Amino acid sequence: MTPSAKGQPLSPETVRDAAQRLLELVQQETQILAQKDYSALWELFPEKERLAHRLVDALRLQSREAQTSGHAVEAATNDHSVRDTLRRIEAINEANGRYMAELLTIHQELLSLLVPQTYDHGAHKALPAIKGCGLETEA
Repeated sequence: MTPSAKGQPLSPETVRDAAQRLLELVQQETQILAQKDYSALWELFPEKERLAHRLVDALRLQSREAQTSGHAVEAATNDHSVRDTLRRIEAINEANGRYMAELLTIHQELLSLLVPQTYDHGAHKALPAIKGCGLETEA
């Protein structure tokens, strides 16, 4: 259970460190994609997801505290270094997501060429449609 889930506020330094670690993870994800070592991504996703949830919880808690206590934690939520880090994370994460979506499309097209759904122009299919090949959400 994260400190924010227990009701204990995270310090601005802890939030900044978590954001910096998440930035390092998405940069590492970019390197893994460039090296085409896709199996290594599976090791990265759990920590990336954990850090993202922790940051969301911490920022929501700080926002609630700022609303209830006036401007007590305004400095923490308006920290420019955290905002800049989050913008960089978002940009890199979006680029990685686009790359993965394009890669999936290429593999789906290749698979459809190698294993066609029909062999003629008739109404029957040679193979059932392959399920679960769509990219519904970001990894």
